[in-house]
Amino acid sequence: MKRVFIIFLLLLIAATCFAQTESFGPEHDSIVKVFQSEEEPDAMDAIWENQALLKIGVFKHSRDYDQYATHACDIIEKNGFLGKTVAIQIVDLKKLAETDEWVILGEAQCR
Repeated sequence: MKRVFIIFLLLLIAATCFAQTESFGPEHDSIVKVFQSEEEPDAMDAIWENQALLKIGVFKHSRDYDQYATHACDIIEKNGFLGKTVAIQIVDLKKLAETDEWVILGEAQCR
């Protein structure tokens, strides 16, 4: 039970960090919703830092996050970003909540 409570608190803190972002339009917002949904269970949240950089928040476990970032490229291409240059960064939400640092676990460049 204590572990569930700690995870809940970390999610709450991370959500606060992610919530203070500007919208770059409905196309960008629809991508965020994909990574916030059950469709992508590894992702907890996502934000656009700018129109060409998407940060996806996860809780780190044993996984190849560069591969997950490449998977994210496939998702955004299927959702209206085909042919657009977008950088993907997978960030550790636990570290963000604990230290307020954006620790990058994996990256990909979508084209």
